[in-house]
Amino acid sequence: MRGVTGNERAQALLERALASDQARHAYLFTGPEGVGKTTLALAFARALLCQRRAPDQGDACGECLSCRKVSSGNHPDLRVIEPLTENGKQKHWITVTQLREAERLTSLAPSESDHRVIIIPEMGRIQEAAANTLLKTLEEPPAGVTLILIATETSGVLPTILSRCQLVTLNPVAPDAVARALRERWGVEAAEAERLAGLANGRLGWAVRAHEKPDEARLREEALSRIAEMATKPVDERMRLAAALGPDNARARAALDLWALWWRDVTLAANGAQRLLTTGEPRRAAERVGQAVGPERARVFLEALLAAQATLDVNANPRLLMENLALDLPAVRAARS
Repeated sequence: MRGVTGNERAQALLERALASDQARHAYLFTGPEGVGKTTLALAFARALLCQRRAPDQGDACGECLSCRKVSSGNHPDLRVIEPLTENGKQKHWITVTQLREAERLTSLAPSESDHRVIIIPEMGRIQEAAANTLLKTLEEPPAGVTLILIATETSGVLPTILSRCQLVTLNPVAPDAVARALRERWGVEAAEAERLAGLANGRLGWAVRAHEKPDEARLREEALSRIAEMATKPVDERMRLAAALGPDNARARAALDLWALWWRDVTLAANGAQRLLTTGEPRRAAERVGQAVGPERARVFLEALLAAQATLDVNANPRLLMENLALDLPAVRAARS
């Protein structure tokens, strides 16, 4: 699909649905933050609303008035529901009022096309009472209405909603595809594109932000270095490093996300895999640690990291959580020079 990088299977699934005129009334896009879920949702919406798309085509023309309106964010038949903000910064839950407004919109005839598309990018930020507001629309979908729900993982979505959606899973994008997109679409120099792709862990969205805000790349490099060196440190030093990674919920969530993605490479390396997401020194460190800890210990700790992410979502103490992980971290002897 136009403007989408990677996740060819997900793209193909949606293109087949469009080409066969069998688009579902509700989809749930899942995958790590920054892999392109919202980008794919907007591309799919653009194709659904396109005025020139032939019935057997799976993508938008990209040139008609409807496509241009979707790209500029002002198509009357497309609504993206974002969490409310406070002072333009802190995100809160999507409210019942917002979802009732979305439900009202689904009852109206489209203004300019044959479809009306509602995108909800933050299903993990919807409380149960508000989420239940969607059930009526999901159970009795009006003709021509498509709901696209987005979440990092299915565990944060109510089973009653999950069962009524077509699941579309997105995975981290290969580093070479991230680097190519940075070069071709954002004009990033080759060496810098390779560096950012290695740090991105398959997340093009993050790589683009890091290109625009270089401090993001610097902070990520520092965090990856601390994560990689933690396994070779004494217990007290590990705990100090872990506590510094996650002094509050927001930074702990970001650190856990990076830690889990890097430890995924450790686990793959421990099992002899050659295609890792990271490049450069983070990759070499993952290979060393994977060889040292072995497949089983690597798998167990990766599962602990994933469980910690879920625990943090229910308001666990971030510092205590990180310190406990530091205690469970498989120890590796520091390499001798």
